[in-house]
Amino acid sequence: MDAEAGLIGQARTWRALGQTVPHQAQQILISWIFIVASATLLLDFISLQVLTAEIVAKESSQSYFAKLCNWFGVVSCLSWLLGFAILIHWLTRISATKGSLAGAWLKLIASVLFNLQPMTGVAGTAAGAGIWWSNLVGILFFHVGNLVSCADMWAYPAPGVDFQKKFFAHGNLAVIGMWFYQIATWFLVAANLLACNWNGASPPDSWLETGDPVVQTCQYLGGCFLVAGSFIYLAWSDGFRTCAAR
Repeated sequence: MDAEAGLIGQARTWRALGQTVPHQAQQILISWIFIVASATLLLDFISLQVLTAEIVAKESSQSYFAKLCNWFGVVSCLSWLLGFAILIHWLTRISATKGSLAGAWLKLIASVLFNLQPMTGVAGTAAGAGIWWSNLVGILFFHVGNLVSCADMWAYPAPGVDFQKKFFAHGNLAVIGMWFYQIATWFLVAANLLACNWNGASPPDSWLETGDPVVQTCQYLGGCFLVAGSFIYLAWSDGFRTCAAR
């Protein structure tokens, strides 16, 4: 009975902490959008690797999952674009620092660039691969945006941030989530640099083939860190328990 009461008390405490997030419902919405964006990006990578393996094996026809590659990319890229647009609105509402807004704007620009690849791929550019440079330039903008956001969080820590008490304390989660995003984009920058088909050459003129294990590892780790970071933000706003209406 005492243990149950303790768990209930702990749950209420976390709920109360979640309610301290400004415009909690909007932050929950942003977190879910980013979860969709990062999860479909990971599926996009897996589908791409399946497609690449089938091409190398000279399969007579592509599998259904491989054919969904550009669709996963469209859903992911549109979700990033929507999520960062709402995030900029949220940051403006809370009178965030110029660094926070600069980081978010850089990532919004990245999202626009991300959308060019699946858009041109669906249109049949480069046999469905899309234009060669947009993902690389986009991930560089995304990565610089994460670096700016992390630097701003270090220079202007939000109320409640204190890593000396408890690392995974509620007040630290927003910072931890952003560091997960930054780690993710380190891997994704590497993957894009290594597998980029420079100048859209035919045959491809990349440093490593798309199906190379190093490229695969960087893609999968980058996608997983983005998913994990998005779930950390959801936990910060108590989005697992509530869709708060305030």
